[in-house]
Amino acid sequence: MVNVQVKRERAFNPLHLSGFGVKITVQDLKHTSALRVTNGREDDRQSISYAFRPRRFPFSSIVVEGHSGYVSLDAFHWLASNKIPLFLMKYNGALVSSLLPKSPSKPELRSAQWQAANDPKTCFPIARAFVQGKVARTIQVLDYLSELHDLTREVQTVAEQSLKLDYATTVREASIIEAQIANRYWWALARLLPNHLSFDGRQSGRMRNSSDPVNASLNYGYGLLEGECMKAVSYIGLESTVGFLHNFTARSHGHIKHALVYDLMEPYRWLVDLTVLEMFTSSQLDIRDFYFTGDDYTYRFEHDAKLRFIRQLVERFKKRVMYDRELCSWSTVIQDKTRQLANHLSDPTRPIDFTDPAPILERIMETA
Repeated sequence: MVNVQVKRERAFNPLHLSGFGVKITVQDLKHTSALRVTNGREDDRQSISYAFRPRRFPFSSIVVEGHSGYVSLDAFHWLASNKIPLFLMKYNGALVSSLLPKSPSKPELRSAQWQAANDPKTCFPIARAFVQGKVARTIQVLDYLSELHDLTREVQTVAEQSLKLDYATTVREASIIEAQIANRYWWALARLLPNHLSFDGRQSGRMRNSSDPVNASLNYGYGLLEGECMKAVSYIGLESTVGFLHNFTARSHGHIKHALVYDLMEPYRWLVDLTVLEMFTSSQLDIRDFYFTGDDYTYRFEHDAKLRFIRQLVERFKKRVMYDRELCSWSTVIQDKTRQLANHLSDPTRPIDFTDPAPILERIMETA
């Protein structure tokens, strides 16, 4: 009999703070050195404060949405010492900045990463591995949804398109194939969503504009996923800006792109996709849970709806999967796959595979 272990870890479970007057400080340095966190005021909600003792912080990270408030220098030191990432996020899910625990110094690994990214012969197999991981989950999600909906043609088409990856020879060719599969995937998912949501895919422009509730939710979820992947990249000691599938020399709105983080997100975007789809099709989210502000016509979450969405995403991440004879959360899988990439860069004979593990897909019901 195989001995199955349940791996202990700090699973994906961010502490979300938003509103006016967010504060993160440290109180009573001499006796308790407790991190004091004050959530901001929003609508009719009053600010609430929490205190956490060192090495007893129950969350995997802190996500602060908004720009009203402050973090003390003592708090920065406390978070760094307790290895708690802090992410600053816009209302649309875009990460503005981050405070990450100290990354290990691995100049030889980063040198190997840079060389591999600049050599088409070594860059392409890694890029293709990311695409293969994403496509494998795309097919699995569509197959899972076809149990309740007629998606036979979509599953067949995507499966046929995925075979082209075996004949791709460049990163560009693999990217084109991935984009074709993604278009079919989003078209299939759009068919399952209520018409009044006006979701018609993830075309360029709409992706950032959040001009419908579904895209707004996807953007926000991807922002949380980005933080989780950024944490893994930093923990392993890789360079976040040097990617293989994404262009690491590009800039986005004046900011350097964390290309490797975007690479790592690809095989795990399904965690967000499935959560968003199921919440809208089960009416846990609807258009009433979003609102426009200003004249840019981009949607924002209502506060309670946002917290419901984050809870459901946390539940999806917490679902354990059998991986290397252990039951792991998806946070652990992401970190281990990042380590696997680092091992491959140090020794190209070591395998890299983002198609494994395959999840057992099931509906995640909202918990109280």
